[in-house]
Amino acid sequence: GRPSSSGRRRVLHVATQVGEIGGHTRNMWRWIDNDVDSAHSAVLTRQTGPVPEALLRAVGASGEAVSRVNKRPGGLLAWAAELQKHLAAADLVVLHTHNQDIVPFLALAGMRRRPQVVILNHADHVFWVGVNFVDAVVSTRRSGHALCADRRGVAAERNLTAPLCLEASPRRRDRREAKRLLGLDPDDVMLLTVARAVKFRPLGALSFADALLPVLIEEPRARLVAVGPGGSVDWSAAEALAPGRVIALPETPDTARFYEAADVYVDSFPFVSNTSLLEAGLHGIPLVSRQPFGPGCEIMGADSIGMDGVLCSARDLGQFQDFLRNFVRSADLRHKVGEATRASIEATNVGAGLRDALSRLYRQIEDLPAQEPPAAPIADSPRFDPLDLYTPFVYGSPDPPGRRRTPADRRALALETSLKIMPVKARLGAWLRLARRRAFVFRSPAQAWRYLVPEWLASRLGEARDGASTR
Repeated sequence: GRPSSSGRRRVLHVATQVGEIGGHTRNMWRWIDNDVDSAHSAVLTRQTGPVPEALLRAVGASGEAVSRVNKRPGGLLAWAAELQKHLAAADLVVLHTHNQDIVPFLALAGMRRRPQVVILNHADHVFWVGVNFVDAVVSTRRSGHALCADRRGVAAERNLTAPLCLEASPRRRDRREAKRLLGLDPDDVMLLTVARAVKFRPLGALSFADALLPVLIEEPRARLVAVGPGGSVDWSAAEALAPGRVIALPETPDTARFYEAADVYVDSFPFVSNTSLLEAGLHGIPLVSRQPFGPGCEIMGADSIGMDGVLCSARDLGQFQDFLRNFVRSADLRHKVGEATRASIEATNVGAGLRDALSRLYRQIEDLPAQEPPAAPIADSPRFDPLDLYTPFVYGSPDPPGRRRTPADRRALALETSLKIMPVKARLGAWLRLARRRAFVFRSPAQAWRYLVPEWLASRLGEARDGASTR
C-alpha cells in the first residue's frame, strides 16, 4: 500500500455492483472524496445497472476512471483476467465486493506479484469468501471486528477498524418547515426509519409497525414515517389502530428531507441499518435501535464507530418502547441526546477526524507483511450458537407466502442467480427447467426471458442506457 514512485498512492476500489440506494456505495465515494492525496480508480465486477453520478464524479476528480470488467464477452474467468490488469497497476486494493463474489480471488490467485489487498467488511453479518487471500480485514463495527477474530480466524495484526465515511449534512431548512413540506403538522413528533424493504421482514406475528403501536396509541402527537418498505409490507393492523399516523413510503435516494423533519430516528428491525443511523445522527436527533437476540449475537444489533457511545440500544421490546415514550414526551431530552449524537459522529466520521482515520489505516496496512496462503486447508468445525440459528431467519431469502421453501426450491434459487453467466447451452437448459417448475423468484414469468441475455451484453446495454463515463 505504499505510494508508488510517482508519489501518489494508487488505490483501486473493487465492487460487485453499486447503486444509489445502500450504504456501501456511499461509503466508497466518500472515502475517495476524503483522500485527495491518493489516486483512486474503481472496477465493478458484475455491474449491469447505472453507476451513481457521485461515484463517477469522485473517481474522476481523482484523475482516474470507473471500469466494468463484465462488459468483456465471457464469464467469471474472462472478467478475472480483465481485473488482473487493473490490480497490477495498483499499490493498494480495497474490496467492497459482495460476500459471494469470487472474481477478485480468481484474479489474485493467478498473479505472481500482487498489490496489498484488504477487504472492507461491510457484510460482517453473513458468510463471505477470501479471508486467506487478503492482507487485512477492515471492519467499521466493533462487533464485526470481534467476529473476525472469533469466527473467521483473522490474526490480530490483520484485524483492523475504520469508521464509516460520511459527509457533513448542513441543514437547508428547520425541522418545522421540513415537516410542512412533507405534509405533516409541525407539532407532530416524527419517528423516522429509513432502510431497504427487506430490512423490515417480520419475525413471527409482530411487524415493525406493531412494535411501535403502543407508543403511537398512547402519544397522539407521535407519527411513524418509514422510508423504504412502502408497497412491500403489510402494516394494515397498525394503520387501522393508529389511523393516519403510520406512513410507509417506497425506497428513494433523496432521504435528506426526511432526516431534516425527524425528531427521533428508529432503526430498522430485524435487519439493522448502520449507515442510516449515522446519517440520521448527523442531523442532531436521538437514535433508537433494538438488539433482543442476546449475548453472542452482537453482530445482529446496531453498532458503528462514531455512534457507539450515544446509540440507545434496547435489550427488549419494553425498553425499546420506553426509549421512544421518553423522547416523544420531552423536547429537551431529544435536543440533549441529539446534539451529543451529532457531536460524536462529526468528530469521527466526517472531516478531519475521518481523514486522520484513513491516514492511520494506510499506515497500518503498509506495515503488514504480505499474507502467505495457508500450507494446508484450515479446519472448520460447524457451530450452532444462537447466532447461527437466528441468521437464516433474519438474513436469508424469505419463504414464499403460505409455505416453506424445500431444498429443491433453494437449489433453484441459486441456479436462477447464476443463469446470466452460464454458457449458452447450459443457460438455456437451466432456464427451461426453472420455467417448467415455475420456480423464478426474482423475476415474474413475463420478465424471465431477460435471463437469456448474457451478463456481458446486459452490462454493455446498461452502460449505453446510462450514458455513464465508465470504461
